[in-house]
Amino acid sequence: MVNQPETSVRKGSSHVDRSNYRTVVMSNIESRALKLVAAVYEAALNAGYWSHAIELVADEIGASGGALRHMQLPSLTLVNMSALGYDECWVRAYRQHFVALDPFHRHFDAFPIAELGRSDMLVNWREYRKSEWYNDFAKPQDKIHMVGSTIARGSGGRVQIMFQRGRQAGPFADDDLRLLKRVVPHISRAVNMQFRLCDARRYETMVCAALDRLRVGAILTDSAARPFFVNRAAEGLQGYCGLRLGPGAIELEDSANTGRLQGMIAAAALTSMGANLDGEGEASFETETGALHVSVVPVASELLALEVTAPAACAAVFVSKRCCDTSPWRRLAVQHQLTPAETRLARALAEGLCVKEIAERYLISRNTVRTQIRSIFDKTGARRQAQLVRLLSNDFRGGIRKW
Repeated sequence: MVNQPETSVRKGSSHVDRSNYRTVVMSNIESRALKLVAAVYEAALNAGYWSHAIELVADEIGASGGALRHMQLPSLTLVNMSALGYDECWVRAYRQHFVALDPFHRHFDAFPIAELGRSDMLVNWREYRKSEWYNDFAKPQDKIHMVGSTIARGSGGRVQIMFQRGRQAGPFADDDLRLLKRVVPHISRAVNMQFRLCDARRYETMVCAALDRLRVGAILTDSAARPFFVNRAAEGLQGYCGLRLGPGAIELEDSANTGRLQGMIAAAALTSMGANLDGEGEASFETETGALHVSVVPVASELLALEVTAPAACAAVFVSKRCCDTSPWRRLAVQHQLTPAETRLARALAEGLCVKEIAERYLISRNTVRTQIRSIFDKTGARRQAQLVRLLSNDFRGGIRKW
């Protein structure tokens, strides 16, 4: 006798309440799907968890095997594969030979993302049973019936998920497909999340490596001046002029200088939460042991947060010994085609000196100073001393604001 599903019968009647039965079945499917979705998103954060997630889904639909594979097209190169229920020798055989004979991946690839295909609906069963794939790969492992989907596309590659059953278990049932239709879209999102996280981690590594190569000290902080990234050059400046980079906020030897620096950082970080770059500031902090030059700029946090784990409001702080500015000035001289005399005068302007003070420092006439200033303005495009200082400051940072 064939077992019939339980149904509810109205009292005093033989009428079967089929709508209620469907509600119970769908509710059961939704409940099972929710448990699987939680495991799927756990795998998005931990790639090593995918095998367990695939196993959970396979158990729910009575599959004897499953695989999540990343393929490169059109070469059919298998980039990566998390397999369940396959001996390692069969995985190796698939990678080396059978991937080109697989009759299903092209069918899956023709479907929209996360749309399911079942083997008995995709291939001519009589022809399928004559194929090398069936006789030398599927049949020896008793993985006759399959259901699967393409869950991600991009850069010439495809990610597909599939589950298999043996001959005795038979094709996947409609209820199995209903469950998979609720879970597979989440698997698709989880895989794409994992790709983006991997890209972000690679980008973070590149950004941090580039910052570490700078000769100037670079520090990324939140609005309270607490560093979340410090490059090697900045670490090397710890203790110079009393500079301290943690464990709390950035501090200097003098409390007044500390308050001034932290105020500059807060103003920069909170400038439209880093969305625009108007909160810039520069200062030199002098002590008996030397002088520390500091430049603070806001950072567009909506961009930086993709690469580095950053607070909503953040700033970049560049620190250097003031006496070490010769190399940037040499680069600026080449960039703007300044003569040595004009470069020397531009540095004096950047310090805030007036025409009289420059003339006295370098023992030249004021007319000579004015002539050189006009030449500097012509070459740099500046029209006022403040504009020139800002231009030179931007050049020193070498495109930092593009972050």
